[in-house]
Amino acid sequence: MEGAPVVYMGVKTRDSVWSAPSCGKPIWVRMNPRSPDKCMQPDSAEGNDRVVALVTRYIGLDLHKDYIHGCEWISHEGREKHFRLKNNRDAWANLAKMLGPDCEVAVEVTGNTFELYDALSPHCARMVLANPSALRRFGSGQHTDRVDAARLAKMMAMNAVPAVWVRPQEVREIRRLLQYRFKLVRHQVRCKNQVKAILRRYDCGSSRMNNAASVLQVRDHLNLDAADAAMLVSAAHLLASLETERGSIEAEIARRLAEHPEAKALLSIPGVGILTAAAMWAWIGEPGRFRTSKQVASYAGFDPPVHQSGQTYYHGKVSESGNRLLRTVLIEAAQVVARHDHGRLGQSYRRKSLHIGSRKAIVALARKLIVVAWKILLTGEPYRDEVVSKTRRKEIALRRMTQKESLCSREVSPAVRRGPDPSLRYGGQGMQALT
Repeated sequence: MEGAPVVYMGVKTRDSVWSAPSCGKPIWVRMNPRSPDKCMQPDSAEGNDRVVALVTRYIGLDLHKDYIHGCEWISHEGREKHFRLKNNRDAWANLAKMLGPDCEVAVEVTGNTFELYDALSPHCARMVLANPSALRRFGSGQHTDRVDAARLAKMMAMNAVPAVWVRPQEVREIRRLLQYRFKLVRHQVRCKNQVKAILRRYDCGSSRMNNAASVLQVRDHLNLDAADAAMLVSAAHLLASLETERGSIEAEIARRLAEHPEAKALLSIPGVGILTAAAMWAWIGEPGRFRTSKQVASYAGFDPPVHQSGQTYYHGKVSESGNRLLRTVLIEAAQVVARHDHGRLGQSYRRKSLHIGSRKAIVALARKLIVVAWKILLTGEPYRDEVVSKTRRKEIALRRMTQKESLCSREVSPAVRRGPDPSLRYGGQGMQALT
């Protein structure tokens, strides 16, 4: 009945219309009894409230560091409603209250998108995370907050959003740990390159500068300038700290890998160690989402791009469209297989290297490794040419890594809790030295 208050999603409204302050109003319509596929606007005439349906609201969200720009596409009116809110959990909770079973939301993957998905998806009919690489092919070349949010909302209305797989929390954690470990390795390489640059000035070989102890030994045997000696000591401290933190992160990865038997089965593949198995399991995720091995190779970036127009047909190099870290560990595993494996994988590499060269054969072998890993995750069976003795050594190493002290239980030193003392800067004079 018109004018009667209605409680919907905890909000008291009137006239069967729930007013969302930021997202606009969802539209309640009454179905035409003569044509059920057509909707009629509600009116106050008596006897027209037989069947009620709810028009779907399509919302696109464009995430930024500090704010979220949203657009609601009102399809039956052909117009847009824009709104903006802060990008924090309190604003997410307010936005969740404005959603309902009539809402479909699209968000481009960036930053804290998956945390936003966890907060909003229980409160709407459907929420889709859009692939940012695929979205670049759409649009008219304009790139603004309003255009991006409106494009997402309209594509959601057409059911044309290129969606990504929403990975569970455990997969997100191991991916972040692997990416953080990859950054630690890059920092180690920078420190070692700095040490080598210093030693080249003194005609000293730097091929064995692998850890902090070797750096300090070289410093003791060379007549270095005071500045170079200070930099070497600093680099040695950095290398020691990075090595410790890297081992702790690898132990965290191993603990998570040991909890999943299907991931441990990947250790049966020749050349695949603990970190490579963790990366394969984390990025393949749910193996049933791939129908063919070509899709798996394309996801990892090992598929050749194709350019075809008229009589022109060209195959390029690998597309490299997948995750860089995954390709890196696969190439490293392929190099180990090429050197040491005498089974089918090693024979395949040696046979291909005679025809296409060693570099292309390594890439082809890396593609074969990710396909084999997908098959193992799909069937749950170990690799058919498994070398049992090598697999046991990997499992022993995995158990040893899991027994290391967890980073969460490790006590933080008082110096880290206290932070740097500003009074010790600039020769103990603090900021007064700059005045």
